[in-house]
Amino acid sequence: MLKIYGAAHSRAFRVIWLANEINLPYQHIPVTFGVPDAQCKESWFFALNPNGRLPVIDDNGFVMWESAAINLYLAEKYKGPLYPSSAQGRGRMLQWTFFVSNHVEPPLITLFRNRIFYPPEQRNAAVADKAEKELRESLVILERELARNPFLAGDQWGMADFMVACVLYVLTRLNLDLTAYPKLVAWLMASINRPAALSARKLRET
Repeated sequence: MLKIYGAAHSRAFRVIWLANEINLPYQHIPVTFGVPDAQCKESWFFALNPNGRLPVIDDNGFVMWESAAINLYLAEKYKGPLYPSSAQGRGRMLQWTFFVSNHVEPPLITLFRNRIFYPPEQRNAAVADKAEKELRESLVILERELARNPFLAGDQWGMADFMVACVLYVLTRLNLDLTAYPKLVAWLMASINRPAALSARKLRET
């Protein structure tokens, strides 16, 4: 059985969500991070991931880390309706995966840390404002795409949509005015309220 190591409120959430989407049985093994004596910094965990970060999977002896790579691997190995059947569909999946990883997640995480996560005395308003500006530039691109097509994967919700939605979930933790992106907001709310997402969110949000 697939083992998923990581706290549900870490990026392990993304792997749990995908496993639910593709009906893949798994064992979730919570691992602490960001606290004194975090388990992810113990020697047994470094043997799984030399970066000491979450998540990690053990797929019947095949150990892998980095959440985006894990999800692309699992989706390809355990093919289901989300995985694209054509080269063009796989290209679109990779395009949006790289886009969200390179252009959306960095400013999104920076913004979250400096508006929500860090203690008030550690927050940097200028850094947060710059990150929000960068984030909004990418949200415009997503809004325009979803105005042309109902889904990032094409005619139906697929891996391209999953790879972006599992990152943009963090938007729900920020009190941002998103009225300029109605298509994106509707798509995101539909994505994170899929049954598989709701099941993963129960672990994350409790």
